[in-house]
Amino acid sequence: MVSCKRVLCRICIIPAVIIFLSAQAFSFSASMPTQKVSWRIQARQVSYEDKRKLYIAENDVVITGGKTRLEADYVEFSDITKEAFAKGNVLFISGKDTITCTSMNINLNSETGTINQGTIFIQDNNYYISGETLRKTGEFTYDAEKGSITTCEGKTPDWKITGKDIEVTIDGYGHASHAVLWAKKMPTLYAPYFLFPAKTTRQTGLLLPMAGYSDNMGFEYQQPLFLALSDNTDATLYPYYMSDRGVMLSGEYRYILSPESKGIMMMSYLEDKTVGDDTNENQDYNISATPDRTNHDRYWFRMKHDQELWYGFDAKLNIDYVSDMDYLRTFTDGFAGFDSTDDAFEDMFGRDLDAETDYTRENSLVVTKNWFSYGLNIEALWYDNIKARRTDIDDTTLQTLPSVEFFAARRKIAGDSGLYYKMDSEFTSFYRQDTTDTAVTGQRADLHPIFYYPIKFGKAFFIEPYAGVRGTVWNTDDFTDSDGDDADTRTRGLYEMGMDLSTSLSRVFTLDADFAEKIQHKIVPGLAYDYIPSVDQEDLPYFDAVDDISEENIITWSLTNTFTSRHTITDENGQESRTYKELLWFSLSQGYDIRYERDGDDADEDPWQDLTLKYELNPLKYLRSDGTIAFDPNTSHFTKIQVGGMVSDNRGDSLYMSYRYSKSYSHTWKTKLSTNLVPDTLGAYYSIEKDLEDRKTVETGVGISINRPCWGLNLAFTDESADKSFAFMVILKGIGGFGTK
Repeated sequence: MVSCKRVLCRICIIPAVIIFLSAQAFSFSASMPTQKVSWRIQARQVSYEDKRKLYIAENDVVITGGKTRLEADYVEFSDITKEAFAKGNVLFISGKDTITCTSMNINLNSETGTINQGTIFIQDNNYYISGETLRKTGEFTYDAEKGSITTCEGKTPDWKITGKDIEVTIDGYGHASHAVLWAKKMPTLYAPYFLFPAKTTRQTGLLLPMAGYSDNMGFEYQQPLFLALSDNTDATLYPYYMSDRGVMLSGEYRYILSPESKGIMMMSYLEDKTVGDDTNENQDYNISATPDRTNHDRYWFRMKHDQELWYGFDAKLNIDYVSDMDYLRTFTDGFAGFDSTDDAFEDMFGRDLDAETDYTRENSLVVTKNWFSYGLNIEALWYDNIKARRTDIDDTTLQTLPSVEFFAARRKIAGDSGLYYKMDSEFTSFYRQDTTDTAVTGQRADLHPIFYYPIKFGKAFFIEPYAGVRGTVWNTDDFTDSDGDDADTRTRGLYEMGMDLSTSLSRVFTLDADFAEKIQHKIVPGLAYDYIPSVDQEDLPYFDAVDDISEENIITWSLTNTFTSRHTITDENGQESRTYKELLWFSLSQGYDIRYERDGDDADEDPWQDLTLKYELNPLKYLRSDGTIAFDPNTSHFTKIQVGGMVSDNRGDSLYMSYRYSKSYSHTWKTKLSTNLVPDTLGAYYSIEKDLEDRKTVETGVGISINRPCWGLNLAFTDESADKSFAFMVILKGIGGFGTK
């Protein structure tokens, strides 16, 4: 059964009619140059009527001045009233906008006038506003007794919206009574009253509404209100009515204090009529696999802020606090939903939110300072465990309050020693709201410098040995190890060492082909050794991976191949430029664990690690592929295969296929075929994803899209294992769209 999806209607009309008619522009006399514009009249006959003080031009009249041009069969201009009257094939051009009509009368002082049986064309948005009688009632205001608006060309446009008593204020709003949407000559939708924004600058006012219906929400209506508070601050209110849930009130406040200091703060609140327990009445109002929701008060506060501090310090604040585990997955869509909030944060800060399915939400404050080769990070990190908070269970979530990290990027030690070093150091204070015998609180200090000595032998070989030490100190509360030792302070010291050996071989081949004149093949064989001794760490507390450093004694070989093309392009001026493209890159690597030889029959693992192939293939403009393949030589089985690729053509047709196999997780095949049946006009796609392990179809999708110069149509049907859905969207270019989502 096709599920009832949310129906969203979104309509926006933004006409921008700016026709500037100054008094000087039409004030000319027989000797008529003005201070700013000199007007020129061309016509088969020009006369002056002294009684009415009128200039009269007839037959092929053309009046030009500045960026304004008026063409008509007959024109009268009064030098006293500053009124111009034109009739017969009237064409008025002002800047990029034009008016065509049978006749027009404009008072150039008041910039008001009447246009009879005319059309106003605004080039910026490709708008056509037509009517039997159009009136210019002010510098930026228009109205029509009976009029229409469209972005389509022709006497019978593909679509138009007609209405009575249409009024439009540029940088304000427009409205029409008895509005009707027409498809060609067929009426399709009717609205008794239609309000639309006509803004070209940032102003306080209503934004596009959104209305619809869904099974869980009932009838829905969202009407955002934008508030332009100042030049660098604004806010938006999002009242959201749901007949089955209540009224959700949301607000968003945005501010820019400087180029590096800015923020967004958002809050939503709903007194929900429903709960999400497992009773028959309410079982549809909670997300499966989450605890029953019994709260009526539902809210979500989120905020991100960047702040430029003194002396080169910067701060980043992230807050994400939600009432219950179901909220973010229930209210995903809409103006203040999860998706739009996540997009806004990503656009402004380059940082997104945790996934809507994450029930532990990150809140953090990070202060940073960077020098040429050094950096300082001070971080307070709090994870809000929603499940623990709502179900009143012990919350052992690990919090960082705070962490101080000082690091040095790789750099050369002063002098001629040839040594390089890098360093990581940190002091972290860990906190848990509730503790257990093993989940404790405490502090940790860690210092980890590494030294490198790169050596180059001739032009071919490169060798780089390295050595590092690591010292760590813990101070914990109420921690007792397996031996019964409850000492507060514990230490660990270890070292690491290794070496990288590589060489580079290359050769250039001359092809003189259309796509490349030369191709360079570069081969980089490498050998690496990494060693970390075995250190007893059973008596140490565990907070994160730093507390349990695994033993290593591994040799890894690698072989990397790169094919790069060179092509020379000559422009129209005869200037040559060279372009380079990586056609193919692939790398084979495998590690060998020496511990196996040492431990013999007591070894935990086989010595040879997975043979791994990684590749990127991009030989032609319309062919690309990439993937990772891992093979276990000990069992002769693949442990991981992730490959995908696309073949396309210059029409836009494409075939995408991907294969995913993981020993522990999944085994799927996905195919998507997209085609331009009529290039740039009619397209279609078909997709299918199969679970090869369970031998079932996970998802099937089919869709079609129509793209016309002034409108578009998207239809899609999706058949998932647990649901079927149909979606459509009608797009009126320059106006907006409506449909289901």
